[in-house]
Amino acid sequence: MLKVIKNPRTLIILFAVIVTAHLTSCNNDDDTNPVTNTTTPIDDPVAEINYGLAMVSGSGNTVSTYVQGLKDLGATEINNSNGTEIGQFAAIYTEGSSLFTAGFGAPATMQKFVFNDEGVTTLDQSIVVPGANSFSTVEIVSPTQGYATVGGGLARVVIFNPTTMKITGEIDISDAGEGLFYSDILVRDNHMFIALNDFGGAAQASLAVINLSENKLDKIITDERTSTLFNTLTSEILTLADNGDIYVQATGLYTDKPGGILRIKKDQTDFDTEYFFDLAATVGKTCFGLYHFGDGQSFTLTSDDDANFFGTDGANPVFSYHKLNLSTKESLGVLSESLPKTFAASRTAFMMQISDTEILFPIAGTDLDAIYSYNPATGETSQKSKSSSGYITGIVALTKQND
Repeated sequence: MLKVIKNPRTLIILFAVIVTAHLTSCNNDDDTNPVTNTTTPIDDPVAEINYGLAMVSGSGNTVSTYVQGLKDLGATEINNSNGTEIGQFAAIYTEGSSLFTAGFGAPATMQKFVFNDEGVTTLDQSIVVPGANSFSTVEIVSPTQGYATVGGGLARVVIFNPTTMKITGEIDISDAGEGLFYSDILVRDNHMFIALNDFGGAAQASLAVINLSENKLDKIITDERTSTLFNTLTSEILTLADNGDIYVQATGLYTDKPGGILRIKKDQTDFDTEYFFDLAATVGKTCFGLYHFGDGQSFTLTSDDDANFFGTDGANPVFSYHKLNLSTKESLGVLSESLPKTFAASRTAFMMQISDTEILFPIAGTDLDAIYSYNPATGETSQKSKSSSGYITGIVALTKQND
């Protein structure tokens, strides 16, 4: 295996100058900073497009995200000329018809965008949480129910209504510990699972389990077979299989533990002690992210050089897309030998299935920013859209609305 950076202090320096800083730490709960809501409503939004897209332009600490609506994903080249600018790095989400952004920068701000009669992306409403540096994870489960963790002073989950953009409650998770990063969030049935990242401090994988019937922290579950549940706003490490099982991807960074995948079986809230997918032994490289689209169709990214995991050497992207089988715990090899390397942990990583024959994913490189397409039926990959204005941080499918 490649040597992993072992000094967590290095991360503090890296996070001050690269995009990965949008993972914000959650330390002391400060009830002197109330949650507030700002509203500038737009009457009768009508979505005339089918997809929302976000791309980031700029470098270092000077970046902007541009969000826009697209009627389709057929264009061979895309740019930000029709985009609405957000003056920060942001990821995007949807409840089906609108576009939601969560970006890095205090105070923590979530914005809801709709599309006017001309299809222009227009700010509708915002949620602002004073005392927090950022929304670190967002999970929208329905048009009326959403959850988001905030960091940088407040250790809590904000419960909100995506339709009205009103705060409807909060869940105190300060008992999960101090100095944690909330890396990913997933809701299954009546429980919410939050990945807790201490960058190897405890040399184990940890999840907070929330009972949504009572909106209370139920317990912390841990597993010492792997460690370091790291991801970014645009990537995922928790994924739900069709049978109800949850899979959790850990990097093993900053420890001597191997990177691997854990499982929480359907109807259970503890790690499955009989399942461990040892990615270090099977893939042989440090892995980042986890995306599952059915049996034999699971994906991660692999690092060729862990010293450049966070993209500090700007001339050399080091990540490749890799295929896995979670059921059999097998590595199925690189997605394609012809694919360019990409900056994943420092720029963008996601995968999105838009049909039975097409899964989309980004390439963010030195000379190329693009969306590529993978056909799970044939195994073929191809460039779908080239970006001339920056790297793509997200695509969401939208449902048209009627007047």
